[in-house]
Amino acid sequence: MKCLVTGAAGFIGNALTKRLVEEGHQVKSIIHIRKPESLGDRVEYITADIADASSLENIECDCDVVFHCAALVKDFGSKNMFNTVNVEGTKNIVELCKNTKCFIYLSHSHYESNNQSGYYSRSKYQAEQYLLDKYKQENFPVVIIRPGNVYGPGAATWVLRPLQAIQKNRISLIENGSGIFHHTYIDNLIDALFAVMKKHSAIGETFDITDGDHFVTWRQYLNDLAEIAGKKQIKKNMSKTTAYILSRFLMILYKLTRFTPLLTPTAVQIFTNKKEISIEKAEKILGYTPKIDYKKGMKQVQRWLQEENLV
Repeated sequence: MKCLVTGAAGFIGNALTKRLVEEGHQVKSIIHIRKPESLGDRVEYITADIADASSLENIECDCDVVFHCAALVKDFGSKNMFNTVNVEGTKNIVELCKNTKCFIYLSHSHYESNNQSGYYSRSKYQAEQYLLDKYKQENFPVVIIRPGNVYGPGAATWVLRPLQAIQKNRISLIENGSGIFHHTYIDNLIDALFAVMKKHSAIGETFDITDGDHFVTWRQYLNDLAEIAGKKQIKKNMSKTTAYILSRFLMILYKLTRFTPLLTPTAVQIFTNKKEISIEKAEKILGYTPKIDYKKGMKQVQRWLQEENLV
């Protein structure tokens, strides 16, 4: 198939591009600034800013499947910043690829309550609603995928960032780390995306994708990372209330000084979430079955960190 991948320099987009090439698909990838590891002439990389419609004008989207992975993924920032990239950028890609046979949108799992969700989550939800309206009104062939916490070799957000905090002794559990780590191994997510390509019945649907269990807590995951790094088990702990107060103070400090906050309200919500996510719909319609469980996934992470001399 002819495939277009946006955000191809990111963790998910790059992994997806590699798998598409390995399985013989013709791939065109949009990147913003940084070109990922070269795959030779098997991938056509195009530099563009999805938030700027004019930078997309000369791109020809004659693709069967579009994987829209590009997004601004942060736990702090202005509402306008997130909307410009995640909402308006999505609209620009839809306009560019309006004749595609399948448009797969990478969103994220919405387990926060409406009054606690940050601008990132709200912008992704707004983009989802826009896409679903396009499906209902114009039969635009969209499929929405909501991954959990995607980790694996190469992951910055859920591997390198917490690992660095652990190595610098700048990490604390919140509510004793009892929140659920919705681990989603990168290969399992890619399997789900490939399953979508083969299922016409997936059009117009939204699927939550994780590794399928709710038993791994943030305490276990962070302490497993600590063990890999040769550090002691994490004993620091704070209540959810204390964490929220601290995170709000740090956000005020960020607005005044632009000093990167070590903790945000969004992070507090993620680390204390106990809402389970079901993959039953993906299993039933897509035939999705996670192949890499948590134990195997962490072994792969450990091997990668050791090979890269990061631990």
